[in-house]
Amino acid sequence: FPTLTSTMATKTNGTTATTWDGNAMSQDDMMIKDTVLVLDDNDNVIGSESKKGSHLFNAKTQRGVLHRAFSVFLFDESTGDLLLQQRASTKITFPNVWTNTCCSHP
Repeated sequence: FPTLTSTMATKTNGTTATTWDGNAMSQDDMMIKDTVLVLDDNDNVIGSESKKGSHLFNAKTQRGVLHRAFSVFLFDESTGDLLLQQRASTKITFPNVWTNTCCSHP
């Protein structure tokens, strides 16, 4: 197998396609590049913000910026157990926190 680098070029039908493998950007870079939908108190989209900007907690935005997100809760039907995840210690937002099965932003 080839060693993966930040990009891999592959030939397909005589053309070269580049595939990003995720190593070219840091988590901080991705948090700045990725955007979320900013909402008002009635769930109306009023703009966008970087993931990083939407999760900053300060005097002005004590709970971050209200934005669209989703959570998944996965239960075992036979036992009723809930599958949780512990966020990585390297996460920028909420490191080491036990949380829902998975979550993200549309």
